[in-house]
Amino acid sequence: MRAVMDIKLWIVLGIILGFVIGFDHPDAPMMLIITLMIQMTLALQGLKFNLSDLKDNRKEAFICLLFCFGLNTALTLLMGLLFIDNTALWYGWIMLSAVPCAISVMTMTFYMKGDLKLGMLGFSCIYIFALVLTPMITHFLMGEAASWVKILEYVVLFVVVPVVIDIPLNRVTIPPTLKVMVMNVVIMVMVFISVGFRKDYMIANPDVALMLLLANLFRIFVPSLLLIFILRRMNYDREKSVVYIAISTWRNSGLAATLCIVMFSTTYPDALLPAVLSLMVENLWFVIMQGSFDKIWPKPAE
Repeated sequence: MRAVMDIKLWIVLGIILGFVIGFDHPDAPMMLIITLMIQMTLALQGLKFNLSDLKDNRKEAFICLLFCFGLNTALTLLMGLLFIDNTALWYGWIMLSAVPCAISVMTMTFYMKGDLKLGMLGFSCIYIFALVLTPMITHFLMGEAASWVKILEYVVLFVVVPVVIDIPLNRVTIPPTLKVMVMNVVIMVMVFISVGFRKDYMIANPDVALMLLLANLFRIFVPSLLLIFILRRMNYDREKSVVYIAISTWRNSGLAATLCIVMFSTTYPDALLPAVLSLMVENLWFVIMQGSFDKIWPKPAE
């Protein structure tokens, strides 16, 4: 049972299946968006806040927004400049920079004993602004190459459907064990589809795949470690800092990959590769952080 609950094993399984079996299926975009909506629904189930919570934490929620669409977006675009001569990969980096943070930040906040209420508030504010910022960033940097209307449609679909489903779902109690097991399977399927969709290209072009991997390793690990060092030295609240670190690191790579498949599957099929490698590295980062964060930043004694 302990192995079944371990997210690391499911992520590794998804990567292995993606490379061994592959998944070049025409319905891959819809399958990905379904897995993302299931993950979003389960993560939001049971989480509640009210307007007074937002009023009490408006400064912190604004900081979350700046970390996501300021620091994280800027760093992602900076890494993308290394690939600007390759139109497909550059478009992929733009899409990755434009999407909001992943719902997995809530999972990380839970595992690393962060401020769940702030995580929910920050996440909600980010997705409200994403309805404007995600289409705006893509349109500004890609012009007519990507339909901002289609991007807005998918972002709304990803946000609205889980919220509506959670209205009746919040009236029932889902056992935590069942929720974790389902989310593990959903994440494994998401990794499998994303990796499997372009596994032939990565195998045929290991040099490009390695460069994308290294760029994502730098984008994810270096800023997060620097943030831990800076926030701790500034005596920031540890629980709030967990949220800031997660939001400034973890983009919704699954959504970026889905949008790349929808927008560019015929014109620039390799555009989803930055998101695919990001998805793999982000999950690796989560696995490492889950096991080492308490050692890097011990929780204060009660």
